[in-house]
Amino acid sequence: MTGRLAIDGGTPVRTAPWPEWPRSGAAERRALNEVLESGRWGLGGDAVPELEARFAALHGARYAVACCNGTMALQAALVAAGVQPGDEVITSPYSFAATAHAIRSLGAVAAFVDVEPGTHNLDPELIEAAITERTTAILPVHIGGRPADMDGVNAVAARRGLRVVEDAAQAWLAGWRSRAVGTLGDAGAFSFQSSKNLTAGEGGMVLTDDEALYRRAWSWHDCGRDPTGSPHAHAPDGLNLRMTEFQAALLLSGLERLPAEQAIRRQAMDALSAGLAEVEGVNTPDPDERITAHGCHVFMARLDESRLGADPRDGRDKRRVIEALRAEGIPAHSGYTTPLERGLPICERLCRTTIWIKHEVLLAGAAQMQDVVAAFAKVLGGKR
Repeated sequence: MTGRLAIDGGTPVRTAPWPEWPRSGAAERRALNEVLESGRWGLGGDAVPELEARFAALHGARYAVACCNGTMALQAALVAAGVQPGDEVITSPYSFAATAHAIRSLGAVAAFVDVEPGTHNLDPELIEAAITERTTAILPVHIGGRPADMDGVNAVAARRGLRVVEDAAQAWLAGWRSRAVGTLGDAGAFSFQSSKNLTAGEGGMVLTDDEALYRRAWSWHDCGRDPTGSPHAHAPDGLNLRMTEFQAALLLSGLERLPAEQAIRRQAMDALSAGLAEVEGVNTPDPDERITAHGCHVFMARLDESRLGADPRDGRDKRRVIEALRAEGIPAHSGYTTPLERGLPICERLCRTTIWIKHEVLLAGAAQMQDVVAAFAKVLGGKR
């Protein structure tokens, strides 16, 4: 597409609105009212255990522990995996700060390894060199809903006797070799924060197939209690990280829609990937046949640095592209602009060049992605 850019006074590619998020309706109101009228807003309710059972079954896991938010779910998973003060946990620098916060909250050290340029995920080939005598776990992040290379991560962990805890905060129903993300390591943690594809405003979930890990995570999240013991018997350590019945009620409603919504997003993501592959100046994510389902939280397009003109290190070029796309009616997002650890060259470059198209845009469906492609082509000067 050619023509005067909307940011310069031209006609925008799109004026129609995009789907709003989060969604709500009669089902959510009914679910919340049922909890309200039950008088069981926390302990003793039915919604939390039902959510745990359904979420675990949907992902093929044996056990689930519902938590107040995703950060605390990740912390509980790390505790269950045996991470202690002074331990090192190898993880990705291209992630939300909560990944590092969960590690550091336990007095452990986040040891960052650079990411793959075409996936934004932890590079398994760099893990081995980062392992020290204090390393106890690897924490891959399935960023944007794209599964990390779990073959590579698990191979290193098996060789070196390390635990694997998956940060699946953005990866509901994502699949690796037809197995659900969050069940590929020792434990996995999900988030239900406001921006997420399945949301209650806040909330989190730990999944595991290991009974001992489950009992430890459950105890940590419920004041040191044992899941089958007396409510007045407490272990020496633990926190109150419990999910409320109101959160669980909202999530149960969202869970009904999630498979169909994810299917729409996946179709849209495929269309967007195919369309943007034809736009000069844009690099699309690397394909990987081992990925059998994408979590579809974010589509990550990378700007070609060779076309950005001025020194890109200050980030102004990406900001200008995003401003121009927004003027064209496309709610492009800057994503992570600062790595969790400086000095890792691939992550630094991705923070300079990556533009996010988020899941609520994908929810418009495959046909609507033509507007996104047209806006990128217009802003960046055409197709290949």
